[in-house]
Amino acid sequence: MDSSLVLVIAFIATLLGGIAIGFMIGITKGMSLGASFRTGRPISPIPWMLCFIGAGIFFLIAIGSSIYSIYFLSRSIQTTAVVTEVVERNDDEGHLSRTPIYTYKDASGVDFTDRSSTDDGREYVVGDTIPIRYLKTSPHQSRIDYFAHHWILPIFMAIFSILLGGLGFGLRWWRHREQQWASKRLDTMTSPA
Repeated sequence: MDSSLVLVIAFIATLLGGIAIGFMIGITKGMSLGASFRTGRPISPIPWMLCFIGAGIFFLIAIGSSIYSIYFLSRSIQTTAVVTEVVERNDDEGHLSRTPIYTYKDASGVDFTDRSSTDDGREYVVGDTIPIRYLKTSPHQSRIDYFAHHWILPIFMAIFSILLGGLGFGLRWWRHREQQWASKRLDTMTSPA
């Protein structure tokens, strides 16, 4: 695997981990909104701001990965590869993922071996012939030529962006309503009888 790709993956993983921690902190603060008003403390805008920041970051990742997929598809050559090994992994919840390792030849006849980074749910068997694409300028960089391998990351990130944005709008609306309620309550308490 290319070292720059490893660095990009590490950066994205760190970024997503930070977003997840920030999101959990924001939700925790958001859940205490009602209690905060009833005790007279002002409500913090941090939860909905964190949601909007997270939505923006996920949206940028979706756009960036879409641009790279378009670049990859426009600069790659389609060929076939042979599955030489299927790697099976169990995650913490017991779900089995199967990713193939495959070999292929570039246009000049040089053999390359690569590994799929996406489990697309297909049942690969050693000896299967699969369609792949590899970059003309870097034949060692390839992808299995199925929809999921090109577009699952942009779609996944766009969905998270929409969900976080919707949650941010909901929390902002809730904060606004709570502030109206608190203002009315304060007006009734301070108005002369």
